[in-house]
Amino acid sequence: MRKFKLPILMSLVLTSAFVFTSCGGGEPSEEDGVKIVTVWVHKNETEDEGKIYKQLQTNFNNAGYTTSDGTQLRISMSFWGTTLEDKINASIMTNSLPDIVAVDSSDVAAKVYNDIIVSFDEYLSDEVKNTYVDSVIKQGTIDGKMYFLSGMEAPGGLYYNKNLLKQVGYTEEDFGTLENPWSWKDVHTAQQVLKDAGLEYQIALNQNFGTDGNMYLYSGLVYSAGANFGTDDHVTEALTTQEAISGIAQLEMFYSNEGLTGSESWVYNGTNENAFAQELIPFQIHGPWDAREIKKSDSAFKDNYGIMPYPVYEDESGNKSDIVASPCGSYGFGITNDSKNIEASTIVLTYLTGETASKMMYDAIGTFPTNKNLLDTMEEFKSGPEQDLASYLVSNQYTRPQMVKYPVLKDAYGEVLNYIKNMNLVSNYDLENQIREQMERVDAARA
Repeated sequence: MRKFKLPILMSLVLTSAFVFTSCGGGEPSEEDGVKIVTVWVHKNETEDEGKIYKQLQTNFNNAGYTTSDGTQLRISMSFWGTTLEDKINASIMTNSLPDIVAVDSSDVAAKVYNDIIVSFDEYLSDEVKNTYVDSVIKQGTIDGKMYFLSGMEAPGGLYYNKNLLKQVGYTEEDFGTLENPWSWKDVHTAQQVLKDAGLEYQIALNQNFGTDGNMYLYSGLVYSAGANFGTDDHVTEALTTQEAISGIAQLEMFYSNEGLTGSESWVYNGTNENAFAQELIPFQIHGPWDAREIKKSDSAFKDNYGIMPYPVYEDESGNKSDIVASPCGSYGFGITNDSKNIEASTIVLTYLTGETASKMMYDAIGTFPTNKNLLDTMEEFKSGPEQDLASYLVSNQYTRPQMVKYPVLKDAYGEVLNYIKNMNLVSNYDLENQIREQMERVDAARA
């Protein structure tokens, strides 16, 4: 029986719980001896990603997939777009969820806790499991069991303008690698050198990028310093350690006024999303999307930039961390508690996140494949920034925190980063106290 523990999810309104009872779990599970596996997607059919899922549905239904006892399988897919979470919440109490539902990687723990998705370990072979990159397996594993897989990943790093840096004496050997990454101090030092030479020097930090940008791009501050986010009821304890505070404080040097005059800023605060690609700034922290746009453009800049690994922590004595925690994570799928045939659902889930699907998503929208073979064999990943991003993805061992209270945590963490962003406007600036206040709010939240 499903447990109802939903304060962290959207609050349920009883009237809405009965509006949609004719869909999802209420749909026929079989037609003429064919098992129908129902899937709810987080995109509309008109969106590029939605179009790929629709094509995958067609391809699967034409391929003749069967279960171990020979039952033929077909997919019935519904496209809910931004209303998906509302639809899920309205269907929980009536046991009318589909077999498979789209899940954001950061929401896996909460959906497991609330018995919305279930483990499918029994039907996932080691051979299939080992085709996925480690970051996907880590995001989908709760208490040693698999609840989620994804065919998409979004590795990130430090975009840098090679031409500008070479003008001030940097060489190819100076740029960061996985074996010898740049620290945040290295980035800021390069900014100072560029500024002294009268060249562009700002960095786009892309804080508040999307709804999850602060955690997606900056959870690595904590990990690289040797700290972690703790557990659901012990976040304050984890993030007020000296390691965690020092890691988060790495952003302070970029928002400081030190070395600046007037309205100057180390951080790019403009609204041009293409500032880096247009060579208006020499640095940015971002995911893979700009690399795709630059590659598609006719600009000569495509040969004049690179993407270093995500910067690491460096202490006051100049000791650098060896922990590179790359941004990662994307949407995937889980099997719901209302699924009547976990084996059939697992076959569909692994198809929707497998090698073919992963390549189709990369070709259509630029998310990186999660299939190791594709990353090893596709020409796109054999040179240039795309090769670098692929190597960061394959080697990454860190993901956004797996917590039931993740929605509260990400908001609190965002408040901490915004506090740093506004440090020059805050009287009695106290980062440790701000972290404590925000994380106590997380610990006090109901699970």
